Amino acid sequence: MNLPLVIGALIVSLLLLWWLLSVIKASFKTAFLVVAVIFAIQVLTGVGPQQIFAQVGQWLNNSTGGLGKWLQNWGDKGKVDPNGGKQSAIWIFHLAVELLDSIG
Repeated sequence: MNLPLVIGALIVSLLLLWWLLSVIKASFKTAFLVVAVIFAIQVLTGVGPQQIFAQVGQWLNNSTGGLGKWLQNWGDKGKVDPNGGKQSAIWIFHLAVELLDSIG
């Protein structure tokens, strides 16, 4: 066996494992923080998780210029235009119009 190749592969494998564990650790920390914040808000104010997520969804819908509506209508009853470029152009046009409306 080629010793430098084995050592290099081992180092790369350990670095990838370390990165993966860091991502998993950060994901668990974030999830725990979200649960803690929602629980604290519910206990202190009586506002439930459904109301919180509904508000966040409303903000996301407003901030992305109706991306959710576009995604829902994109496959409208299985009649998708096979021209993906045209669909993307329509979506970008809608975003531009809503951006101009919010500026003016």
